[in-house]
Amino acid sequence: MKRTIHSVVALCGAMALAACGSTVADTGAESTPSQAPAATGVQVGDTVDLAELAESTAAAVEAQGTSHVTVAAGGDGSSEIDVDYSSGSPAMSMTMTAEADEPVRMLLVDGVMYMTGDSVGEMTGGRSWIKIDPDGEDMMSRMMAPVLEQMASTVDPAHQFIVFEGTEAEVIAVDADTVTYSVVLTEEQLDEALDTQAESIPGLTKEGLAQMPDGMSYEMTLDAEGLPLSMGMDIAGEAVTVTYSDWGKKVDIAAPPASEVGTFQMPDLG
Repeated sequence: MKRTIHSVVALCGAMALAACGSTVADTGAESTPSQAPAATGVQVGDTVDLAELAESTAAAVEAQGTSHVTVAAGGDGSSEIDVDYSSGSPAMSMTMTAEADEPVRMLLVDGVMYMTGDSVGEMTGGRSWIKIDPDGEDMMSRMMAPVLEQMASTVDPAHQFIVFEGTEAEVIAVDADTVTYSVVLTEEQLDEALDTQAESIPGLTKEGLAQMPDGMSYEMTLDAEGLPLSMGMDIAGEAVTVTYSDWGKKVDIAAPPASEVGTFQMPDLG
């Protein structure tokens, strides 16, 4: 039981690392819609305003509404996720796997997480799903609440950019259907952002920044419509890869029946 909890926390933490590279920070500058990446005629070595990429990606994602996402988080495990972006907060159905541990299924609906797995009944007094509510008072809710919003940001490619004023993405690969961009954010940029807009960068703290003396870099490949295909980054030695597929495919994500849901209960040690 403890191993299951620790594995979920570790994997969610790795997903939160990806989220710290995935927020559109408000620069206060006005912007206009941009064309899809393949329509801009970019070449390797060109630089593109990151804010324009963020806007074109947001529009493309909104048009499709759903996707499948695979997150591989170094040695902490991986997850397969169906996502519905049509509401204010992405709804997700996830299967998370950590090395030498049982798979865990999670649902994220209206900002509330529901988790099930072989050991969940031991935590809930026999209920098959455990509820993790950001407003909950039980131990699991308090422990996991900080990463719930970060997880939603991780899989929402409408937010797969940190945008600072003047930030540019360099084109590092182009073919008929895709463009791959590289973004480098210095430690100074990240430090300044934490001082002025920390709420826009979920998952990143001064303590975490101290482990990134070289700043942070990431790469993202977009298709001809501006939809993300993959994102990869290395943060303080932790490799995180996010892959997107099945854009626009129908998904059905709903909370489990209330009768099957419980909250974390401390085990009886007597």
